[in-house]
Amino acid sequence: MPFNELQLKILEKSSKTTGYGGFASKSCVRHLNRAYELKSIMPEVAAFLAITAEEEAATAIFAALRKRKYNHASSFKVRDHKHKAGVYPFLKLLGEVLGPLKHDLPLILFFDEKDDALRVRIPIGIQGDRQICVVPDPPLNLVSVDSGGIQTDYLKQVRSVASSQGINSIFKYVQDIANDRNTMLYASDSGIPEIQDIDATLKRHFEAALLNLIVYLLIEPYKVQNLVQESVDTFIKILHRIDEDKT
Repeated sequence: MPFNELQLKILEKSSKTTGYGGFASKSCVRHLNRAYELKSIMPEVAAFLAITAEEEAATAIFAALRKRKYNHASSFKVRDHKHKAGVYPFLKLLGEVLGPLKHDLPLILFFDEKDDALRVRIPIGIQGDRQICVVPDPPLNLVSVDSGGIQTDYLKQVRSVASSQGINSIFKYVQDIANDRNTMLYASDSGIPEIQDIDATLKRHFEAALLNLIVYLLIEPYKVQNLVQESVDTFIKILHRIDEDKT
């Protein structure tokens, strides 16, 4: 598969976790491998496998939330495509509003030599010939400040995602996935399914699956993190709105 060294290690480490999350991660990686192997001879099947890989990685997140006993984590339905497909666009929206990302500070992923857990390093400046970094512990315990030194209310930023614009963008992604799944499996009055650009399709779902697994590894080993709990609560509200407004 076309992944770099860090990405391959993320796939490996997520597959070595235990319980439901570990099984879902293994399934995700297996689907990614098979999608890549079949892209030339069976592109429609490859695309379907890539979508399934993305959803299996979302299932791993749901499993980690339950394992760590986050409030309301049982509300996520692992058999509901809307719940699983909505994870990736929700995470992308969070990336647009959360502290360090909003202020264009890079988040550098690394595996800690002490326990081999995935962590986040945030460069904040240079002192002499050394780069100064913040390493949040736990990793999603993000704290950032604006140019005036005022601490960012990241929980407020998370809640801002549950706007009409945010909900509509997530719903559109979910609908696009559902339409893609149907058009690649079933014939229509205009012909049989045909993927026009399998490489672009696989790239999109590979990136989504990888992001989901990254978030899984940033949740699974750690106790409850406030940012994660607020994100869970917000995502559940969005799913409820989608079910009420779009069905």
